[in-house]
Parts: sequence; structure tokens; C-alpha cells
Amino acid sequence: MESKITRRFILFFFLTALIFNAVEGRWAFGADEKYIRVAILKDVSSLTLAIKGKFDLVQVKTGRTERPRKVLNEAKVRPSVDGLMIGPEKFMVGQIKIIPQRDATIFVNNRRFRGEVNIIKNDQELFTVVNHVELEDYIKGVLYHEVSHRWSLETFKVQAIATRTYAFYRMKQGRTQDYDLTDDIYSQVYGGRSSERYRTNIAVNKTKGLILTYKGQILPAYFHATCGGATEDVSELWKEDLPPLKGVICTFCQDSPHYNWKKNFRLSDIQDKLNSKGYQLRLIKEISVVERNKSGRIRLLEIITRDGQKITVSGKDFRNIVGPNLLKSNNYEIIMKGYFMDLFGHGWGHGVGMCQWGVNAMARLRYKYDEILKYYYPGVEIGSYEAYGF
Repeated sequence: MESKITRRFILFFFLTALIFNAVEGRWAFGADEKYIRVAILKDVSSLTLAIKGKFDLVQVKTGRTERPRKVLNEAKVRPSVDGLMIGPEKFMVGQIKIIPQRDATIFVNNRRFRGEVNIIKNDQELFTVVNHVELEDYIKGVLYHEVSHRWSLETFKVQAIATRTYAFYRMKQGRTQDYDLTDDIYSQVYGGRSSERYRTNIAVNKTKGLILTYKGQILPAYFHATCGGATEDVSELWKEDLPPLKGVICTFCQDSPHYNWKKNFRLSDIQDKLNSKGYQLRLIKEISVVERNKSGRIRLLEIITRDGQKITVSGKDFRNIVGPNLLKSNNYEIIMKGYFMDLFGHGWGHGVGMCQWGVNAMARLRYKYDEILKYYYPGVEIGSYEAYGF
């Protein structure tokens, strides 16, 4: 009789706790769930915020929680003296956390997001907005932007594992910052819940928890659109030296629209961009390649002005200054044409790690996701992050 009463009490306690969590909007998550912090806006003077459903609003500095609020129609968030404004309402804090309850959805600048949103005002009266979201949901918001939705499920699975691995790597690196990564090309392009699609979500679910490791450590699983024939040695770009990122020959991306490209530049525009970074160049006469690395990409350029001034600049710095979307890669030939120059190049992206168009071709040739990943990242192991104790 006593054991029955005890069991009933335990069951009652468990159900009460579960209901309490549901009411509070904080369902008990499994121990295997991981959360990532994504900066979805950086250094903006204002933003729009809307919330469909109940939510808690936490004033981070004071710890004061206002709950439950039911709905927030679209409101402008802007700085105010000693705090911030959400619509007409003033808060005497510089940081607000929005915690949605159960099925509520947060909209920031008309983009829909899962998870929590943290609005942070800095000393320059500008806002950074951070989405605190479960890792698998984050990946679902990335895939649509990183690979074509017309590609195969196997391609999506490869990208999901690379995306999860890179996100995990950045989570380990960013613990002392307000966020782990950004939502743009400098991390991984992330669109939140608005970017989720049925087929890409399937790939995320089928590869749940899988990451790439090398000698027991999380691999910085870099990837890019098109390598143009060979991937790059990571040490050419960053202070890393890992065998899986030393570069491989790739014959699979030749059907990419970015495999060959041509771009025309006005030399005065190049001069302006370089001078904006402190080079102090006069009128440019010639730009030539001084040195290439083993993948064929440019390691060093020489620039000569019309009055004889000479400087050298690394290929990496030159591409970043000109613009990585204008100068698609570091593998190109230069043809000078008076006050202009033509560039004839190969590939799109930094070239390190996985070539996405190559992945697509390998998947069409019936390679499986693990074979593809081990081709572009030689020597890696594929397994659940739980198995590695992460």
C-alpha cells in the first residue's frame, strides 16, 4: 500500500512539473539537445519585432521577468536614454531577452525564428540581435541558403553534417562572446524558420547529431561553392595546419556555373578600394602575379603605379579588399587593358574543405554521404557528438 502511494506521489510530482514547464513555455528538453547563439543582426540603429503567441520578456540586467505576454504586434525597437524602446514602451535596461512559450513565433525584420531572441544595445547606441536556438533547428535554417533546393537528398545530408560540424566548432570557440557565429557568408548563411524546407529538414533529421572529427577533435569543416579543380590548403588562409584540410584534387565540379568566370575591373576602382585600407597608391599601371601556391591560387601580387611606385599584396588580402563576391576566387589570370583589367578565373569561394558543386556531382554518381565527406576531408571520422563526449 505504501509503495502504491509513493508511486502515485512520484507520478503526480512528475506531471505537475511537466505541466508547469509547459505553462512557463520551457518544456523539458532532452539531454542530447545543444543550443547555439547566432547574431542575426549586428550594429543596427533599429529593428522591427513581432511575436505571435505568448512570451516572457526578461530584462537581463535586473532579472525582472514580465509574463505571460500574449501577442506583440509589429513594433519598432530603438535606443532611448538609459535603455531601449519597444514601440511606445520604455525599458531602463540595455538588454532584453524574448522567450517564446510553446508554439509562439518571433519575427525580427519580418524573418521568422525559432528559439529565444536576445536584443543587446552597445555603447554606440546600436543593436546586436542574437537568436538562441537549438542546434538541429539552426541547421534546418541554413541548408536552403547553402545548397540548391533542387539537389539530391544525399547532397543535403553531406551539407547538414558539414554545417553541424562547423557550428559545433564555432560554439567551442565563442564561449566568451555574445554569440557563436553570424548569419552571413562569414559564418554560414542562416535564415531562421522562414528558410526551412521539407526536403532539407529530412536530411537534417536523418543525420541528427553526426559530426566530423580528426584525432578526437572537432574539425573546422570549412566549405565553399566551387573549387575549380583543386581545394585549398587551410594554412594558406588561416593559422591552422590539419591533414584533412591540406587540399585534394577535385574533378567533380566542372558543371558548376562558377567553374570558369570572367570579370572586368576599372583600375581606379581597385585603387580606391586599396587606399581605403591604407595603401596610399597613386594611379595604377599594372597588376601582376608574383607567386602561386600548389593549388594554383595566387599567393602574392605586385602592383605598379604609373609613376613607378611598387607594392606587393597577398592574394588573400587583395580578394578581401576588392570584395569576395566580385573577385570570386584567388585562382585567376590577369590581362591588363589600359585603365582596365580583365580577370579570367576558376571557382567561387576560399577553396578550403568541401566543394559544394563537387558534392552535388558525386551524389549524382551514387557516392554516399560518408564517402563524399571522407573524400573532401581525408582522415576524418563520422559519428555522433555524444559518442565523443561533446
